[in-house]
Amino acid sequence: MAFDSDVSVKSSGTGEIHGARARVKGFVISPDGASGSVAFKDGATTKFTVNVVANTSDVAMNIPEQGVLFKTNVNVTCTNTTVTVFYTGA
Repeated sequence: MAFDSDVSVKSSGTGEIHGARARVKGFVISPDGASGSVAFKDGATTKFTVNVVANTSDVAMNIPEQGVLFKTNVNVTCTNTTVTVFYTGA
């Protein structure tokens, strides 16, 4: 089994998670009580969006294998949520 580079972690509302090429390995979304979402962006391009329902607990996901590649940088746009992102430099 091969090892990835060290995993880094950053929590954010809306903003930049990592300013260079990276692989998202997982995340935890914490809703503020209302329905919301987190859009994961590679530069200005949305790679994927996770929606959460009102009055739910945290949503956690581990992404298998090498994770999701972000070629430019990793940005998030949070609506009624905050997010903690686990990533590696790639």
